[in-house]
Amino acid sequence: MTQAVMGKQGSAFVSELEGKHLHPLWDRYQRITPVQPQAPDVPFIWRWRDVEPMLHRSVAEVSINDVERRALIMAHPAFGSETTTTSTLLAAFTVLDPGERARPHRHTGAAIRFATRAEGAVTIVDGRRCEMKAGDLIVTPPMVWHGHINESDQRIIWFDAANMPLIRAFDAHFFEPGDPRNNEFWQVDAGEERLWTEAGLRAQGVEASPAHSPKYRYPGEATRRLIAAAPIGADGLRVVRYVNPATGGAVMPTLDCYAARLDKGTATRRKRATYNMVCLVVAGEGRSSIGEATFEWSQHDVFTIPHWTWARHEARGGHADLFMVTDKSAFERLDLVREEME
Repeated sequence: MTQAVMGKQGSAFVSELEGKHLHPLWDRYQRITPVQPQAPDVPFIWRWRDVEPMLHRSVAEVSINDVERRALIMAHPAFGSETTTTSTLLAAFTVLDPGERARPHRHTGAAIRFATRAEGAVTIVDGRRCEMKAGDLIVTPPMVWHGHINESDQRIIWFDAANMPLIRAFDAHFFEPGDPRNNEFWQVDAGEERLWTEAGLRAQGVEASPAHSPKYRYPGEATRRLIAAAPIGADGLRVVRYVNPATGGAVMPTLDCYAARLDKGTATRRKRATYNMVCLVVAGEGRSSIGEATFEWSQHDVFTIPHWTWARHEARGGHADLFMVTDKSAFERLDLVREEME
């Protein structure tokens, strides 16, 4: 029997199988078990000089009373009409004018806020008042009530990240709106946050959730002190991990955050990993080579490192600081973390 006849008969058999909702493994094995991950998105950068004017314009265009959040999400063009930054992460900037409130709500997705220009902002998380100062990280665990208010006399902006695309891929996301007229929501103090403010200390008898960090506010001042003292790692970065003080693990099961410093004149080694990463430039200037792309970046720019994509970084001028939000902890729980370095 000739190869052409065999192919014709094989194709007829495959069609018959498909008609019975059966697929043969032998003709699609490589699609089901690829040799290695292949990110659908290329590295991408959103420059602050382009984003900032749109944030200010959004205040004039959209009333905070009419929307759930006045935020601009960084939407990667690789995903078309899908609103996502990487295949598993969202990143955005939120803007509030003096006196404005972003109404309370809660959702399955884990989220964080990083204070860029947010002096005077307050986030209420799970009944705790968390003030936002320069470089602060505020974590929002899944399904806890949270809302935001600008108590300053100036416009404030902060960086957001969340893992809604990951949760939606599992079709496991829930959302519950709060009552925007509920003034009691805002009438709280720091509450249990006071129990977790002092590094290296834990009050006896205090219970901590095993699922996420009992500490919601990570002060930028402390991060800056520690990263200046941190040793240079094997990849050439000084790195500080934001951790759950009760366990030493990631702040949340599905979001993992890091602060990194690039010393002047030091380039990192190339590295790739199975998890996705979004990087916010906190301070300084530099250059990153990610996959086939090379980006020059400066303060408040945001760029992505898609999973299993080689990346290296270097500072220009002086040292440079990055805030990195990843889904590494989710991949750890699934035993899917793999990292390589050259």
